Amino acid sequence: MKNILCAFFLFLMLIMPIYSQVLERPNCGVQNENIITSFSIEGLKRTKPYAIEMLLQKFIGCDADDVDTNDVYAIIKDTNILEPLSVEITDNETGYGKMLIVIVHEKWSIFPVPFFSINSDKWNAGAAFIDANAFGLRDMMLIAGSFGSESWFTTLMYIKSPKAVRKFGFSAMGMFLHQDTENTDQTGNDVLQCFNRLSINPDFSLSYSLSEFINSSLSVSYHFIKLNDTENPINAPQNGTQAISLSPRISTRSSSWDGYLLNEKNASLNYTYRFIIGDNNAQSVTLNAVINHSFIPGFRVTAKTGLLFSTTTASPFFESTPSQTINILSTNYSVLNYAAASVGLEKYLFKFSFGTISAAAAYQAAYSDGKFLRHQFDHGLVATIQMYLSKVALPGIGLGAAYNIGKNTFQYAANVGITF
Repeated sequence: MKNILCAFFLFLMLIMPIYSQVLERPNCGVQNENIITSFSIEGLKRTKPYAIEMLLQKFIGCDADDVDTNDVYAIIKDTNILEPLSVEITDNETGYGKMLIVIVHEKWSIFPVPFFSINSDKWNAGAAFIDANAFGLRDMMLIAGSFGSESWFTTLMYIKSPKAVRKFGFSAMGMFLHQDTENTDQTGNDVLQCFNRLSINPDFSLSYSLSEFINSSLSVSYHFIKLNDTENPINAPQNGTQAISLSPRISTRSSSWDGYLLNEKNASLNYTYRFIIGDNNAQSVTLNAVINHSFIPGFRVTAKTGLLFSTTTASPFFESTPSQTINILSTNYSVLNYAAASVGLEKYLFKFSFGTISAAAAYQAAYSDGKFLRHQFDHGLVATIQMYLSKVALPGIGLGAAYNIGKNTFQYAANVGITF
């Protein structure tokens, strides 16, 4: 309970930069000839107009002089399915006041994605069918399958996020996974645990928008994990498990556009209680946050943090890794508890017709505690080149290298569809 309260208060501290943005909102509600009374969106093809119009509704009634067009750019870019071409405020020729005119380009949002990767003696290949704008409603649909030297899986997912304040959304996911699980130390060289498992994991989540900046959700998932024979098991669990997880979650998010880069501020707090059949129940609380802030256009400070607190019964099937926050650790590294942080700089370089390229560097540190490795501390440097796509509805493409100073090891990564 103490850890949960600490994580909650830290979450409140992290969302303060987001709510400082509320105080800077344009002056709305004052009636004069300079107020925005209507808007127009041009360039939509597959996307339903009302799916975007609800995002711009908040500018109606605002004084045109107080509206920063970069705020409009940020809202459009944050959909990830549209690229704003121009934003203009003109006289409303058909009525009283001003008109907000937005011209957009729809990104390529429905496509198959083949992929292949190889690392040392490991390989993996597969394909995914993605629709990032399902039915033109800004929903997400994913069907994927993969086969490799250590695992194969199939998954199906549909996400319908709340599109407005006081609206509901949902997500449904199912995964079938066969994996040769291998947990290592921070370097990826020493194997601490090795076993084979087959997993079935359906998940359903109901979400609700509390405000423009805050979303809440409750997820229910079922875990069926069966152990398979392993030729040379290492510290393998004796039996598989079945569990039902309940996960309430609260998150907050805002974005701003500096003319070159989309700055993001987000934080999420997630609590999970797992009813484990035939064993002790397990609990965990996770906190993640990202803050990007430009001090000059195209040059920004980036900060990330991640926390995980788990009960000991969460091991080994429900351990986690700070990989979304920290890149200096092996991708096979998982622990019961960690506290991680990353602080760095990112600079816009240049823009192609298909996206914007930037370079970034960061210093990262992580404290972790697990069943086999106790009270570990790691720190190091990360350098990345990233491309934010403007014509395809994927978050981006990245190349990166990380050096763990304490362990004197390098990590390399190439990502498509996610950013570092």
